[in-house]
Amino acid sequence: MTLEGKVAVVTGAARGIGRGYADALASAGAAVVVADIDEAAAVAVGKEMRDAGHAAVGMGVDISSRESTLALADAVSSEFGGTNILVNNAAMFHSMKQAPLLEQDIDYWRQMFSVNLDGALLMAQAFAPLLKKAGWGRVVNQSSTAAFLGGGRVYAVTKLALIGLTQGLAAELGPSNVTVNAIAPGPTSTEALASVTSKDTIDGLTARMNIKRLGTPEDLAGAVVFLCSDAASWMTGQVLVIDGGTIKLM
Repeated sequence: MTLEGKVAVVTGAARGIGRGYADALASAGAAVVVADIDEAAAVAVGKEMRDAGHAAVGMGVDISSRESTLALADAVSSEFGGTNILVNNAAMFHSMKQAPLLEQDIDYWRQMFSVNLDGALLMAQAFAPLLKKAGWGRVVNQSSTAAFLGGGRVYAVTKLALIGLTQGLAAELGPSNVTVNAIAPGPTSTEALASVTSKDTIDGLTARMNIKRLGTPEDLAGAVVFLCSDAASWMTGQVLVIDGGTIKLM
């Protein structure tokens, strides 16, 4: 599943799962753009990856801003001449509020949607011309098993909506030889998870799993490389659930 000669853009790649995706794609041979709202952190990660022998660069982006996403697409085009892979990983999670939907502040609801859903759409709109021009493209959206568990939280609703966006984009981009799929991770051991979830909650989640431990970014690496490779050339509009066996869809 080599990605030699491909250029990949990964949002939210300065830490956590996004960093794991960036490392995995680089190890498969892709040149990687580490894109993050924390530009300093993105630049630092890009340097770390170059020091490790990979082709990588860090760039800042606010995915909720059309101006910022278009500027990123222009910068990537200038740096690499185009792109083949877009991984929409960035999301509001670290600062997530846990209010039930009937008590949800509408401004926070809109802010969460502006990043978790609108951000993926704006990135797709900004990069679709480059993917089409390349004649070979992959888009991977980061959903979550929260989409299937419900629970009355805005984060879960945004991740369910993202699956609908994935299917819509797959239909529109398929004729241009661009596939669009999603990954839905279960609870994954990151700094962000630790900041919003208690140990008791994590223990309860892992007790429901067939493989009774939290996931790691490395557990997701193979999926993103697969979806971005020729091995998944006839797969589009789909969701890969990777969660230690929590969700039973069939």
